[in-house]
Amino acid sequence: MDRDLFIERLEAFCTSSVRTFAARENRSFDETHQLVAEYYSRSLFSSEHSTSQDRAVQIKTILSDTSRMLESLGSTVGVESFVLAVDPSDDSQPSFLGGTTVGKEYWRGLRGGGDAGAKAFKSHCVKTQSHNPSSAAAAKSNPTNARTVKSDLYEAVRKALRTASGVSNAEMKWTNPSLLNIYGVRLVGWPPSIPSQNPSSLKADQNKQLLEAVEKGTLHFVRTILTNEGEPAPPAEEQSNFEWAIEYDDPSMSPNDEDRPGPAKRARPDS
Repeated sequence: MDRDLFIERLEAFCTSSVRTFAARENRSFDETHQLVAEYYSRSLFSSEHSTSQDRAVQIKTILSDTSRMLESLGSTVGVESFVLAVDPSDDSQPSFLGGTTVGKEYWRGLRGGGDAGAKAFKSHCVKTQSHNPSSAAAAKSNPTNARTVKSDLYEAVRKALRTASGVSNAEMKWTNPSLLNIYGVRLVGWPPSIPSQNPSSLKADQNKQLLEAVEKGTLHFVRTILTNEGEPAPPAEEQSNFEWAIEYDDPSMSPNDEDRPGPAKRARPDS
């Protein structure tokens, strides 16, 4: 299949899928599309899926694509721009300068700009991270852990919902839990400090709190359709079932005939 046609069909499929998911979750298409893009960007640099060499290639590819977009923006609407990128965690990687020709030349000719400016910017970033060591560690460890928690939360809530409702394809209504009544259940125990949002929109610690609540049972689903198992009503056929079981002396007599008034009998005269 021609690559251009393949990409066109892939984009159409992705757009349709995102639009359907956004409608189901009562979120706007633009917001959902942005979250999908952010998720994909994070997954590109996941330590469990890429080596350091792959990471460098992926970064260079994304920056090159960004530069081409800025160039296209300049050629179509006349916007001039440049982008400078450095990787504080990798001394072996050079800085990247992209954008329109005017923008790049401006940076190179700027006092304090050019290669010296890029090195100064990188040193500033390294210094900033040294004052906040958790930021560097978070960039390497937290994304994977956060994704695991979020995935476990989705699965745990889905399983609990389907078990409680008995509906095998039931899906959680994250932004509007009142809609769960279509499955005959309601949600109990949602922490008041956490907004009713999709886990993709929540913070990692909020997702962790929700997951722990589900695992402990404090966050659960209860049925809203009650049954009358404690007070069973007698079946309508019970009386008739009892009547046919009675044996009558006269087989021709039915329960109705026994109670039906008949002709008065004459008294026999005394002899």
